[in-house]
Amino acid sequence: MRKHLNLIQFSRAFVPIFVILFHVKAFMMVYFHYNFLMLPDILKSGGVYYFFALSGFMAYYLYHNKFGNREVIKHFLYSRFIRIYPVYWIVTTAVFVVIMLFPSLAPEKQKGIGDIIYSFLLIPNGSNLVLDVAWSLVHTVFFYLIFTIVFFKKVKITIAATILWAVISLAFSIQLLSSPNILLNYLFNSYNLIFLTGIACAYIVLKVRLNLYVSWILAIIGVAGFPLSWINAQYGYTALNIEIATTIASVFIIIGFSSIDLQKDLKIPKVAQYLGDASFSIYLTHYYCISALTIIFLQPMFNPLSNIVIAILFITLSVICGCLVYSFIEKPINKKLKQLLKRNQRYESKSIVKELKENAQ
Repeated sequence: MRKHLNLIQFSRAFVPIFVILFHVKAFMMVYFHYNFLMLPDILKSGGVYYFFALSGFMAYYLYHNKFGNREVIKHFLYSRFIRIYPVYWIVTTAVFVVIMLFPSLAPEKQKGIGDIIYSFLLIPNGSNLVLDVAWSLVHTVFFYLIFTIVFFKKVKITIAATILWAVISLAFSIQLLSSPNILLNYLFNSYNLIFLTGIACAYIVLKVRLNLYVSWILAIIGVAGFPLSWINAQYGYTALNIEIATTIASVFIIIGFSSIDLQKDLKIPKVAQYLGDASFSIYLTHYYCISALTIIFLQPMFNPLSNIVIAILFITLSVICGCLVYSFIEKPINKKLKQLLKRNQRYESKSIVKELKENAQ
């Protein structure tokens, strides 16, 4: 029986928290002229890269025993669909309505009807999305579509296709190959390599039993690797860029945490578990929550508040906002859709049994 990975589940919260820190940093710099985090030149936290690696890890971990079974494709895609699209559509629609009602809040580059359709379907269109943070989901959807090839029986073809995809993606990422075409850059992006790295982590963890102390050391190094990557990028101690450095840190976290999970039944606080569950809603909503809070806290009545207090309020309230969306929108919707999936599976199972009996007669 597959073991639930409590530490890995909690680590999902790293993604929105890291991203929130850097968006708050940007808002504080632009609107309050305050150098929050003391990293003025760093624009990315690398949290999304952890999300890409974790997506690959979980896909392999959850489905590795079902490789070569084409009947799993429907379940896999449906489960990924209900995890991403329903709450994404709701948040995107809400943001779009606000933009229509208050055009002054719209980004400088207006969205055309094509951009809106592409946004709702998460199809690449040069990052001109209604929900700016959804750029990562465009890649994630592609990862899951590509992953379905493992459910086909032709193992050699699957391996060859994966290697070819990885090699071409590597060639594009180190600029041996290049193209102005949006679709080609999307299909062979360096992010593909991060997803495949996550798959490699799952393979290693399932094949190799690491010493528990080594696992803890790897996890600690991985967690520390993110702030160290930011400091390195700011001051240039090494040539590692944010993407490579945080991907390496992600590997350490994933291997460390998952190895610990597989050897010990660690109980994490309910708050930590909840934050992991709510991570997707927090990620989708935080930017717009911070935007609204900025308008509010720029009012004269809030002038007595220090900048550090405002930054902390931005972080806290944006997390709370995402948690509310999770509790009252994402969680109940996902629950109903999962129940529908189970009913359909039971119906299909009964239909197959009935057909076998009829054929036997």
